[in-house]
Amino acid sequence: MEIDEDVFSCILSHIPDAKTLHMVLTALPTSHFLFPATLTRLWQLPVHLDSYDPQVAAASQEILDHILQDNVGHSLVESLRHLVVAIEHKPRANWKRRKARLAPPTLAPPPEVVALHARLPDLLRRAMNLESLDYHSFISGFPFPGLGLESEHVQSLLNLERFEHFAVDCALRFVSDGQIPSAMGPGDWSAEYDAENWESESFLSSVGHKIKSLDLRHVNQTMFTALTHQTDVFASYHNLEDLRLDITDGVWDWDGGGSPAMGPGPGFTFPFLGFPSLKQFELIVCDKTLTGSTRGPLNLVHCNVLTSLTIDVRHSLDWMTYETINLFVGLSPLDFPALSFLEVKDHTRNTARHHWEADPSQHSRVGRAYPGFVSSFTGALPSLTSLWVDERVLLQVPLSISLQSLLTPVSFSSADEPTPPFSWTQGVRATLARLDSLRVGFGAIDHIDAKLILNLCSPQRLTQFGFEWKWSAYGRDEVISTELLAQLARFPKLVDVHILFPRPETHHSRMPPPITLNDVASIFRCNGSISRVGIANSVVWERHPSDPSGILLVSDGSIAFSPAVPQFYHAGFLARHHSRDISNNAVGPRPDRGDEIEQLRDLLQRIVM
Repeated sequence: MEIDEDVFSCILSHIPDAKTLHMVLTALPTSHFLFPATLTRLWQLPVHLDSYDPQVAAASQEILDHILQDNVGHSLVESLRHLVVAIEHKPRANWKRRKARLAPPTLAPPPEVVALHARLPDLLRRAMNLESLDYHSFISGFPFPGLGLESEHVQSLLNLERFEHFAVDCALRFVSDGQIPSAMGPGDWSAEYDAENWESESFLSSVGHKIKSLDLRHVNQTMFTALTHQTDVFASYHNLEDLRLDITDGVWDWDGGGSPAMGPGPGFTFPFLGFPSLKQFELIVCDKTLTGSTRGPLNLVHCNVLTSLTIDVRHSLDWMTYETINLFVGLSPLDFPALSFLEVKDHTRNTARHHWEADPSQHSRVGRAYPGFVSSFTGALPSLTSLWVDERVLLQVPLSISLQSLLTPVSFSSADEPTPPFSWTQGVRATLARLDSLRVGFGAIDHIDAKLILNLCSPQRLTQFGFEWKWSAYGRDEVISTELLAQLARFPKLVDVHILFPRPETHHSRMPPPITLNDVASIFRCNGSISRVGIANSVVWERHPSDPSGILLVSDGSIAFSPAVPQFYHAGFLARHHSRDISNNAVGPRPDRGDEIEQLRDLLQRIVM
């Protein structure tokens, strides 16, 4: 039976990864009537160019050769929608381990990297329908900076009418410890530590006012100071609705005592930057910055118009955690009348939870405390419907109190156990009762905890539930608790269930073990409304479309954060397939796109032949 082209295009629109589309294109002759529809879908996805490896850099150059040809590449380059470019000349793996393929670091960018960088203005100028550009040029520990966007690149973006999404590395180099002078006074560290920065002024003043989303990565103090001089420009950014700002780079205002911590200190003054139409704000920030009881970096934007706020808390120092985040003590919920989505990512180092047996050599840091988050903030947010937190963000009370004692609406069994603050209890109840989407931050929970939490949620509202499961409370070979399943079954609108961390000692598995598949299948069976189940970051199953009792793995976690799954699953353990334990809810490296780039090169060769 012949497939209708429109139906086929509709099917393709649900395929979010280039690998699957390349498989389809490989199976079809270029003359087949479905080939153009598949190619169109491929060009709707991000196209990657990279230079971290000579072989990948050569493939990227060949892609440009094909799509910039005047005779055959015209329609291809104009079909380009999303471009991701990495002008990097540092190998992804240690070069000593790959001597056969990679040369050792040099004192200047290799010629192939410079050549790729030089061709970008022509590409950008001719990609008339380009909607987004994601530009990576940050290099860690090298004696020379990456190659940033220059004025010629910016000029090429001026006439792109559909261009509205831009992401960029602001710092071009992270100076390694060996490069930093060992004895300097307060205030002197920043200039030495900041290294080179992207010259942003021409872009911000000429192109920036057109875009809807802006992602500024690796902002150090020098770059931040430059941004504060652009407030008049930012006042004209009426189109900008989504801002992602990473202020974790460099040593900002170290006072000379103790170790120099990354990012701003708690006393740093954050001025108002502007952005009058901003609705979504994601702040990547170091923990030390938020230890003061002030609004801190939230002074940068209009909080009263925000509908979405994500705060991504990272370590200021590798070897320790600032355990108390006082930001929410200094915030008033009245300043956030439109906020419907709130997320806090609390990055910690805890590898102990991946093992059944305790080992003192493993990282086992519990999450930070967030005083005021529940008792004086979330419960009084008038528009909040989605709350995504992890670790122990919701537990601002003493850790000696069990979660069951905190949430059980009866008198405590032990007179010696302290009473939880009334404001906290009321805040939890007021918050959970009105949520449509919830990722809880009570630490690892068992089925009794889950029942108490879900009893505070509305069965007529809750559509998403994420949590860290206490695997250690059950047997190694025991399928997930039937008591938990009974609680999930009570929610007729529940669509997504996400367990943030996998079973102990299964986290390195390239493919989920049979017992994990049994866990997933059991969750699907308990409630017919559940359509997706995830365990770990971007490891997600859906119901099989042709077999109601079957399950289908739609994302294996090899790419995180995977565009194949909802953002709700972009949390928890990152399955990086390393043989060693890692700090598990940290930020993963950008995926190696070498194979994908070479596949695109080969496809274009077929087309132009």
